[in-house]
Amino acid sequence: MKTQTRKLLIASGMLLAFLHAAILFVVVPAISSRLHTSFNQEGYPDGYDQLAANLAAGHGYRFYPETALTVMREPGYPILLAGLLLAFGPSFAVMKVCNLVFAFATAWMMVPIARRIIPDEQWRGVPLYLLPSLFFLLHPGTLLAECRGGLEIIFAFSIVSFMRAVLYAVETSSTLAYAAAGLVLGVTVLIRSTPILFAIFLLAYLLAIRQTLRSRVATVFRIGVLIIAMSLVVSPWIIRNFGLTGKFMPTTSVLGVSAQAGEYINEHLFDGRPMYILDREASRVRDKLALDAGYAFEDGPQGYYQTFYKTSDEITFSHYLAELTFAKYKEHPLLFARCLGQNLLNFWFSGKTLAATVVDVAVQLPYLLLALVGVFRRSTNENAKTVWVLVLFVGYLMLIHAPILAQARYSIPLVPFLSVLAVSGIVSIAHNMLNSKRTVVLNYASE
Repeated sequence: MKTQTRKLLIASGMLLAFLHAAILFVVVPAISSRLHTSFNQEGYPDGYDQLAANLAAGHGYRFYPETALTVMREPGYPILLAGLLLAFGPSFAVMKVCNLVFAFATAWMMVPIARRIIPDEQWRGVPLYLLPSLFFLLHPGTLLAECRGGLEIIFAFSIVSFMRAVLYAVETSSTLAYAAAGLVLGVTVLIRSTPILFAIFLLAYLLAIRQTLRSRVATVFRIGVLIIAMSLVVSPWIIRNFGLTGKFMPTTSVLGVSAQAGEYINEHLFDGRPMYILDREASRVRDKLALDAGYAFEDGPQGYYQTFYKTSDEITFSHYLAELTFAKYKEHPLLFARCLGQNLLNFWFSGKTLAATVVDVAVQLPYLLLALVGVFRRSTNENAKTVWVLVLFVGYLMLIHAPILAQARYSIPLVPFLSVLAVSGIVSIAHNMLNSKRTVVLNYASE
């Protein structure tokens, strides 16, 4: 890379960082009151700050000092917040700076993935494989996620890091590389546990493309190494949960809550009330169910979750909610099919209000369409393996959320992969247009 180009890229990165900082600390706070109903920025959702505050204060991993130790949230993000709280005090600005740093780190981690798919070409001296990072950093969902005390940005960083490690492992067939990928996956699962079963899907894909028995046996061994490495990282959380509940719990206790909320929202989605109202109504239904069942609890963060005085009550109530929800689906299979279909759309487009949903559609749809073009154009050449591993991971996360609960904010961590595939689609379209023009010119000249 030429010195002039390198200087240009450094200046562009600094300009982007300044733009993000201006949006985070000037623009969004100025219009926060008008945005909050639709996007829930400038605050901590889901009680992560309460978990962090209790950890920092020495009260243990719980929402309130008087309630029981909880298994409702993965520990990775609250531990990070607790560290920031101890180091810098209760400053939300520090959290936004942390998000900004992780966003740019994610953009940097995207580059090796993009280079595997996008041709090593330049536009006015700028390598095309840098464009996906720009698409990610300028995506409105990224900018809004940086303004929230949620885990979207750090989760994006973790899954991009994991995918980078996985792609290297698949390319090199190195057992050590698979072990490293497993360690990264373990950290990712401690931040958000949804990718915990991805290794099984990856194994199925790799077995499908392997042609000999020997290579398939080796693949099973390497994926086993990945799973063992992941388990080693997650084991302190599993041991802690077993000590609390007497059960093997590598993830969280939130499944029943998510299933009940997803069923209620999708069943009433077209009743004329915005999603955030339906979400609150679902929480009030849970309150009634818990009271009727005789549980003692406190309203959790933002009055949404039920927090219990016994960890066992948290677990059994979640199981109770899951049983009620899936019993209803069994009795009404068409409702289940409807919820599945709606959640596949909700995952990409559903906002808290109609206005937010319209914005989500306007932003996400072009990325998705261009990404589909990229998949179609790159899935049959030498880059096919990289493309299909990315598609597999995106599809896997969609499927995990489809039978339970899906909202557009759940798809924000996948924007890095959409950006890579979308830029690949744009480049392939540009190549076709240039080739068509050259063909027309050559035909005209020959005549």
